Amino acid sequence: MKLLVVRHAEAVERAPAIAEEDRWLTPRGRASFAASVRVIARRRTSPDLIVTSPLVRAVQTAELLAAGLDYGGELAVSRELAPGFDREGLARLLADRPGARHVAIVGHEPDMGRVVADLLGQPEAVPLRKGMVVALELDPATGTARLRWVVHKGEKTRTLP
Repeated sequence: MKLLVVRHAEAVERAPAIAEEDRWLTPRGRASFAASVRVIARRRTSPDLIVTSPLVRAVQTAELLAAGLDYGGELAVSRELAPGFDREGLARLLADRPGARHVAIVGHEPDMGRVVADLLGQPEAVPLRKGMVVALELDPATGTARLRWVVHKGEKTRTLP
């Protein structure tokens, strides 16, 4: 199974007047993530499922991903991906969608970095930058993964930060 792990793009800063779940993407965050999506789109592949945290900044990031990859389905919003997401949450999320072969999940740090590290068998969380996309090849039988590539700010690499 192909798994894209996406940290939401840059959002407005925390402020007393803005509820945490309502923070939206900045224009710079949108532009930076759009550049990354263009790089991903060159691979001429699109997920058959995109699942996002219900927080506004994650939903907006998922919408940009879907639009840039000509995703034909509806975005799935899951509380599993809200802050507090972990490897067990990923297992539940994937178990609920057994037919999916190429899944993108959009969420938050430090959760996404911990899940990536767990899947890769690394002892420390991998800090994902805002708008970073990590492509993994996931073996559902073992629950382990292999790193395929990373895209951030329109730049593709084969290593994690």
